[in-house]
Amino acid sequence: IQMSLNLIGLRTVTSFSARKLLMNRRWMLVMLLGGLVALVMGYAATEDGANMDFASDLMVILLLAFLLPVLSLIYGASMIRNEMDDRSIVQVITAPLDRRFSYLGYYIGLVMVLCLLVTVVTLVGGLAFLAFSPEREGGAQLIITFITLQYLGVLVYSALFLLIGTLMRQPIYLGLIYIFIWEGFIGSVPGSIGNLTIRHQLMVIASELTEYGSVAWTSGDWAVSFLALVILTIALVLAGAYVFRQEEVS
Repeated sequence: IQMSLNLIGLRTVTSFSARKLLMNRRWMLVMLLGGLVALVMGYAATEDGANMDFASDLMVILLLAFLLPVLSLIYGASMIRNEMDDRSIVQVITAPLDRRFSYLGYYIGLVMVLCLLVTVVTLVGGLAFLAFSPEREGGAQLIITFITLQYLGVLVYSALFLLIGTLMRQPIYLGLIYIFIWEGFIGSVPGSIGNLTIRHQLMVIASELTEYGSVAWTSGDWAVSFLALVILTIALVLAGAYVFRQEEVS
């Protein structure tokens, strides 16, 4: 009976959190970012030498390196923390539901919304490039590849930033440091230390999925990278669920 109640609660928290995220005014920021991606990719397609290799490199910079982690931070870090600060989370933690299932519901809702957002932005940006590019062969495959790749990235980044948001009162600052210092600066450092980023592991997987752009030449074993990201995601979700279960809301 308790397991059935937990599953019902999981579904309720998931749907409630997803609706709350979709109704948040942050969609205006997403529209702005999506428009920026479309503008840059559409303009870039008019340049000499614009081809699928160029489009792939642009998608790595605009989507994998910037949009994916930034959206995950904006939505993930504040998801639970905002409810803690305004005490609206009290009705969740006082419900007859294991808090770990509640946390999982938040996580699934966050993943669903972010997958929807990155799909829309990637489609808009990719189609903008194809609309102005003289070369269109392989464009659909490239768009599908980057959407799929970002789905995997959403799973990991959501787990990371949701955990940070549960742990810290001001999670945005640590999240920005992680994105721009660790992923951005450290990730570009030659050698093995530059491989210790989520973005690099995603690029290794991308090298198996596409033949376009410099990402296709990223060295590494895609199966190892995939397994590493799966293990990291599970570890982050379990850690977040544990922290949320122990959290006290004053």
